Amino acid sequence: MAKTEKGIKTGLEKIIEYFNSNLEENHPIAIAKVVEDTGFSWSFIKKTLAKIKENYDGFHFEKSGNTWITWKDRDHIIKKLDETCSRLLEDSDDEC
Repeated sequence: MAKTEKGIKTGLEKIIEYFNSNLEENHPIAIAKVVEDTGFSWSFIKKTLAKIKENYDGFHFEKSGNTWITWKDRDHIIKKLDETCSRLLEDSDDEC
């Protein structure tokens, strides 16, 4: 098993590493390809990708016809930051 400084990698960490290392930017793939490449189950992948979509930037996951597809729009997907200028502007009712 792959290890990090903290110990064994979680499934979430392995999937993020897969996206960052193996996928080209703006090149959608079917979840079936992720299942094939990672060995994780379809249901685990779908649940994990939904979690990544909520908490990470540069990542997309949606249904297209009868197939779930996913892609990244930058070199590496990254954890969303809690405090950013754009989020502060969105939360503010004041106009500039």
